[in-house]
Amino acid sequence: MTTPFSFTRRVQGAALAAIVVLGLAACGTGPSTDPSNVPNDPTSGSASQTGQVVPLTPVKGGVLVTSAVDPGSDIDPVTVSSSGGTAVVDTVGEKLILIDADNKPAPRLATEWSVGTDNLTWTVKIRSGVKFNDGTPLTPADVAATFNRLIAADSTSPAKGALRIVKEVTVNGDSVDFVLSQPFSDFPVLLAGSNTQILPASYKVGTWTQSFVGTGAFEVESYHPGQQVTFTRNPDYWNPDVVYLDGIELKFFKDSQARVLALQSGEIDGLFGEPVPAALTSALNPNDYTIQTIPGSGFSALVFRVDQAPVDDVKVRQAIAWALDREAIIETAFGGNAALGNDTIYSPLFPVRPQGLEQRDVNLGKVKELLGDKVIEFAITTSPSEESYATVIQQQLNATGNFKVTLDILSNDAYYADGEDSPWLNAPVTLTYWAGRPSPSQFINYIYRAGSGWNASKYSNPALEKLSDQYDATVDPTERQKIVDQIGKIQWEDVPVVIVGFSSYQQFLAKGVHVDITSGDAFTNDWKEQ
Repeated sequence: MTTPFSFTRRVQGAALAAIVVLGLAACGTGPSTDPSNVPNDPTSGSASQTGQVVPLTPVKGGVLVTSAVDPGSDIDPVTVSSSGGTAVVDTVGEKLILIDADNKPAPRLATEWSVGTDNLTWTVKIRSGVKFNDGTPLTPADVAATFNRLIAADSTSPAKGALRIVKEVTVNGDSVDFVLSQPFSDFPVLLAGSNTQILPASYKVGTWTQSFVGTGAFEVESYHPGQQVTFTRNPDYWNPDVVYLDGIELKFFKDSQARVLALQSGEIDGLFGEPVPAALTSALNPNDYTIQTIPGSGFSALVFRVDQAPVDDVKVRQAIAWALDREAIIETAFGGNAALGNDTIYSPLFPVRPQGLEQRDVNLGKVKELLGDKVIEFAITTSPSEESYATVIQQQLNATGNFKVTLDILSNDAYYADGEDSPWLNAPVTLTYWAGRPSPSQFINYIYRAGSGWNASKYSNPALEKLSDQYDATVDPTERQKIVDQIGKIQWEDVPVVIVGFSSYQQFLAKGVHVDITSGDAFTNDWKEQ
């Protein structure tokens, strides 16, 4: 998630403040990998705060010390999917568009955009006067090359699936033309998606840690794999007046628990960007921190491989969905910080949600109706960040007498391992956190569409895919509602994925650290001295 915030910290007795865009992915580890995925988790609503807040007038200077889970592999903007890796590339790089606090696309390296009369060609004007941190100017040719690299036949970027409707990208004067294979009324949100940081046309995939090239407000001063990255202010940044920090120290930890311990010891300034399980943050004394809560569209997905027993049987999947006490899960696993879900990808933040579906809640009568006296055995494979949630699911299912569930908790590196055999994409039943997206079609393209590199359920439904394409091409709210009702019914009945709730994102900030999460512009600080 790219999180807008202003930062104030007391260092050596002085009041120091900053505004910066940090690419800390709100997706756990894995596919964000939003992630953000990552990144890239839009948020809306105002923050609720507890703890002691002492407003100060922001002044320039200071170094922010933050954290992320160790990405465990080489970092490259084109292929990165881990939250820790995305934290690095989003701090150094920039995208054409950011998603603002109202869940709307806002200019960044693009200044304006429009669609042609054919509804297939989008023209995006590129900001002038921008330089990469190696001193070379940003040109429309760099932008075109960046996206053609992502959609190339041999591309291994996670962005390839999201950009599947982009046929070609060409230079058009001071602009770039994106030619689509089908209409997509929400196309600009794809330009804010994962892996879309703009790189030079000459860039070679796999070489980024040799140059750390980007157009962002910060550049890499030092990089120690598995330990930390130190950033300093980019002296040639195109909008220097909005950069307050002198630098950032991003420390890597093996897991979320280590990050919590680092906050408690004072080693880092806060937990922001990458969500931490409620079971871990419950140990934090709220009087010692400022806590900010932001509604989100991200969720932990219980994913069933529909081509493997026992979850290839839709009755088994439906029985699992009816066996879960969702309110108890939200209270226990999410600390109450989640909106109720109903096994569709439509969060309360989306303007259109399915209507007419029965809200699933624990109903053991329906479980018996679906399974009779059968006992279904399977393992839930997941990472440490989802262990507490997986444990609650295990306990609830086993208590019904119809299930015998075990847990297979892998390290982050093992669960999100590179390659076609990665467990999070291949185990029969997995539990994975998905960072929020501004458009429901992005979730469908990643999670439900046949052939998607992140379709861990191996689910395929041509009718759903056709409806999703119709939704993308439609702007009329009434027609969109009709389409979403049909999509929601398919997701609810087929249940390739169980979605219990949509997580609110919580930031825990050390005393003296203040974060502005309500500003529509990621660089705008509207926080004043009181």
